[in-house]
Order: sequence, then C-alpha cells, then structure tokens
Amino acid sequence: GELRMSTPAAGGLSDAAQRVLRGMMRMTPHRASMQKKGGGRLPKKLPDPPRRWNIVRGDKVHVLSGKEKGKQGIIIKVNRREQRVTIEGLNLMKKHMKGQGSQPGRVVTREAPIHYSNVNLVDPVTGKPTRIKMGYLEDGSRVRIAKKSGAIIPKPDMSHECQLKDKNHDPTKDTPGNVVNEVTVPDEEAELHRRIKEMSLGHQITSPRKLRWSVIARDREEYKKAKEDHAKELRKWAKQTKDEGLRKAVAILKTRDDAVAKAKQEARDAYKNQQQGAA
Repeated sequence: GELRMSTPAAGGLSDAAQRVLRGMMRMTPHRASMQKKGGGRLPKKLPDPPRRWNIVRGDKVHVLSGKEKGKQGIIIKVNRREQRVTIEGLNLMKKHMKGQGSQPGRVVTREAPIHYSNVNLVDPVTGKPTRIKMGYLEDGSRVRIAKKSGAIIPKPDMSHECQLKDKNHDPTKDTPGNVVNEVTVPDEEAELHRRIKEMSLGHQITSPRKLRWSVIARDREEYKKAKEDHAKELRKWAKQTKDEGLRKAVAILKTRDDAVAKAKQEARDAYKNQQQGAA
C-alpha cells in the first residue's frame, strides 16, 4: 500500500523528505524484472584474467569439463581478452550463413571457443593433463615444466607459417638499400641500439625483462659513479677552501704580529728618547 507519514505540523518529516523516502523505497526496474523471473541475485562478475598466460596457439590441451570432457586437441586460436581458446575439431557448432549474391545460404560447422579454465596442457611424457610451473634454463630462457613428470613442455614451432608468408613475398616492394642504410636516429640512440644488439647476440639479454633490468643496472652504475665523482670533487673543493682559508688566516696573523711588533718598537724608541731628553 501507499507509505503513510505524519505531517510536519505533527512533528514528522517534511513533504520533500517524504518524496525522497518514497523514491528510495520504490523497487528499481532491474530488480523488479529479476524478481518476476524468480531470481533475486544479480549476475556474477567475470573472473579476473590470469596474470600469466601459459597456453599459446599450437599447444596440445586436455578438456576438463563440458560436453567435450576427456578429449584432447590442438589450440588454433587464443582470445586473451575474453579468456577463451578454440580447439581444433572440438566443441563444434552449426552456424547459418546468409546468402550473398549468387552464393546461396548454407549451414557451416565450426569450432566454438572454450574458457581457458576448462583446459590443461598435456604432459608430453604421460599424455595426461597436468598443471605447470615456470623455470629457467642455463642460458636464462624461460620454459614451462609439467608438475607431474617434471618434463619441459616446449612452445610449438610456428616457423611453417612464416614460410607460407614468405611464399607471397614481392621483391618489388622491398625497401631500397640506400634508404635502409640511411641514418635517421641520433648518435646516442644509435650507440644504444648497437650495445643492445651486441648484448642480444652474446645471450646477455634474452627477454625484454632482462633488457629492462640491465638498463636499470647500467643507470644505477652511472648514478653511483656520478655520485662518487661529485663527492670527490666536493672533498677536493673543501680541501682547497680549507687550505685557502688557512693561508688567509696565517697571513692575517702575520700582519697583526708585524703591526704589534712595530708598535712595541715605536714605544721603546719613544721611551728611550724621553729618557735621554730628561738626562
């Protein structure tokens, strides 16, 4: 029924306050529709995306749940934004395609994506699903290691796709040699790129993270060296200032001593002259 409240004359709320309170108690359209459908809860929020994405295109995975549970396949597409993967030959669905021009409409069967939490990588030793951990080799490269068997799960080689792309290469669209050799960066940046290339070829830098830390370490060393040079210059300046002050102080003391000695000598001469005049 309607909400009844006392008037301001009776010691209750004002008309404006009553209108605000009625608006607050009125049910929102979204919650009203949810209540009619029989569900009072709001839709759940999607889970947070993984911090590290350890499944890539070309990996062999095992489906953990759903209608394709227990089956294995190769990942052909990864959608990190929606946190889903598409597996070759699994989770098939039919899609009705409209006709375009002379091409009639048809029904196409294609793979539908699966959430990444429903799949696990396949252990290359046991052939069963396994969780993984990250490790590092002697050269510093980062690899995936199966927790069950301890075997390394290498990332798939996609070089054949690059070879297919090279077949469509058009040499007429290549950049001329004189443009390639043209220097378009300052000397400082060119020196930095040269150093990065040497460190990459020498396997000192194998990832952007190591490059960042190497730059930070280099900047720290340069800052430390500049700080030491500044401290050295400051000590040198302090020593020079101290020596100069001491020399000035010695000169002032010597001048004062000379003035005092001269005044004493003049006083003695005056006293001697006075004694001789009295005699």
